[in-house]
Amino acid sequence: MSKILVLAGGSVKGAFQAGVMKAMMERGYQPDAVYGVSAGSLNAAYFVNQLGMQAITGEPISFKDASQDLWDFWESRITSPESLSKPFNIFQLGLSALRKKFKGLVDTMPLRNLLTEVLSVRNLHASPIDLKIGAVNIIDGTMYYVDTSEEHFLDYLMASSAVPILMPVVKINGETRRSFLDGGLRDVAPIKKAVDDGASHIVCISCHMETIEGGHFDSGDLLALVDRVMDIAVNEILNADIKEVMISNTTIDIQSIRPPQPLTIDIQNFNKMDIRRMLELGYQVGQDIEIN
Repeated sequence: MSKILVLAGGSVKGAFQAGVMKAMMERGYQPDAVYGVSAGSLNAAYFVNQLGMQAITGEPISFKDASQDLWDFWESRITSPESLSKPFNIFQLGLSALRKKFKGLVDTMPLRNLLTEVLSVRNLHASPIDLKIGAVNIIDGTMYYVDTSEEHFLDYLMASSAVPILMPVVKINGETRRSFLDGGLRDVAPIKKAVDDGASHIVCISCHMETIEGGHFDSGDLLALVDRVMDIAVNEILNADIKEVMISNTTIDIQSIRPPQPLTIDIQNFNKMDIRRMLELGYQVGQDIEIN
């Protein structure tokens, strides 16, 4: 395995990645595998799914078309917070906490229904490139990576993007000992995993600048506070991981792509125009960079 595309986490900022990918694929970039965590795992899975669909239908394999499909997916299906989740009401939250059955601040059934609709195990298996996604087992704290051969792949995909506290813990096949959350708790960008798997060339697309974006947010708003805390943690882990890998692996060609400006978006109140703005910014970045 030589060329691995690594997609970092970033919630709905993942639209930026889709924009970068579209520009890269239009310019002829073709990875041998895509590794993702959190929002990056969703982008990776959808992209690989589209390539598998092409293979099954007998169409010529087109990375460009698959990246356009990913762009269209964000633009047409991720149009508001309700596309991904539904907040629980105060009564539901209080009751779940009292009964020690807390299941997050939001119900992620809309996301699960969406993924069930747009992804096919058959397509994923038929893809000409490999896929790996990561999530964290909160029982023992280990990072766990799976590929499309995993029987409960969709559960791991949901877990990979399950922001702690905000979203419910995902129990793989209903098993408590296999309770998973967002892979970004350990590996925001699975760049070290790509190195361990023998990559000779890595392109890593992140959704965060090197410094935290700053700006105003309401610290009294629990959802906004969780989002900001995760942003700070994600940024610190991401910076450390990229720096460590680049310093310790001088023989591997590693390219890090990050937004040139803050990707500001309200996870509780975004719309189609916000998504389009991030897609277009990513596309511009992808056009401007030199792919090694």
